[in-house]
Amino acid sequence: MNLLVVDDSLAVFTRLIDMLGGVEQLTGVCVARSLHETVRKCASFAPDVAVVDGRLPDGSGLDAAKIIKFCCPTSHVYLFSNHPEYRIRALESGFDGFFDKSLEFEALVARLKGMNERPFDQWGV
Repeated sequence: MNLLVVDDSLAVFTRLIDMLGGVEQLTGVCVARSLHETVRKCASFAPDVAVVDGRLPDGSGLDAAKIIKFCCPTSHVYLFSNHPEYRIRALESGFDGFFDKSLEFEALVARLKGMNERPFDQWGV
């Protein structure tokens, strides 16, 4: 599984990657710290899964999700934000799920780890 983490916080993406360290099927990890970087890395990396912050220095995580879904339509994209008001907008915008950074860090990690236990065509949200 190729994972793209779109977040400008070093602490957030480092913690997420560390928590996923034992996942056998995690074959690649790529980090984008801005909307502009998301465009470049999505095209070359082809993520199976993306975890996207709601606010980026140069744009919205909602825009990042649209870019990822356009470049890689089969990617699963999860919004990971401290702003719970994004939950409904995220689901309406094509995200596969929403996780609150302050309350659901472990739940996001569990979801990502659970994806490795099933074939890609059986991933559920």
